[in-house]
Amino acid sequence: MTPATPYVIAVSGGSGSGKSTLAEALVARLGADAIVLFHEDAYYWPRDHYPPDMNASAINYDHPASKDAAHLVRDLAALKRGEVIEQPVYDYGRHDRSKTQTHRIAPAPVILFEGIHALSVPEADALIDLRVYVDTPDDLRLARRLRRDVIERDRSVESVLRQYMQTVRPAHYAHTYPMKFGADLVIADEGLPAFGDVRPSDAAIERMLAPVMNRLRAAGVA
Repeated sequence: MTPATPYVIAVSGGSGSGKSTLAEALVARLGADAIVLFHEDAYYWPRDHYPPDMNASAINYDHPASKDAAHLVRDLAALKRGEVIEQPVYDYGRHDRSKTQTHRIAPAPVILFEGIHALSVPEADALIDLRVYVDTPDDLRLARRLRRDVIERDRSVESVLRQYMQTVRPAHYAHTYPMKFGADLVIADEGLPAFGDVRPSDAAIERMLAPVMNRLRAAGVA
């Protein structure tokens, strides 16, 4: 049985917690026709939201205020009503929202709302059917972030650690971590790889997927 309106799953957790791994696994399990991804990161404010002389490095991208929550909620509500949306495209290289491109998203039986603040937007809470928090030790999350930013984004170890201590960690404990205690599911991730090209084992993926799939089956979605 398919619900009359799309079923919204919000997946949150700190940077490097394994949210994307869980999201990709859910898409692979349910199939592209049954689930659509709705990324919170698309809603970073455009540069013209800030004073013209403000440098991008001064913006705290780990704080919920860095995102246009009203736009996010409008789009998520439209999707849940069964409408097609044009989601913003954020250009990380320019630290700005694209003025010419959008990402068209059509509704599906399941909408997966993913991001570090997916559970931290009060206005979105009434739209969410299942709240999932991926709980991962700080040292493992930092190791993953270091690997990503140093190897894939060509940043220095010093700059990554500075950002982590100045904005990432404080914002996590102020805005993301407290949402763990109101989540419907808390999924512990203590074993997915943080180094090399090693992929998570099927058993590790299944352990993360199982509680979510059980909820979807109970709701008549899967």
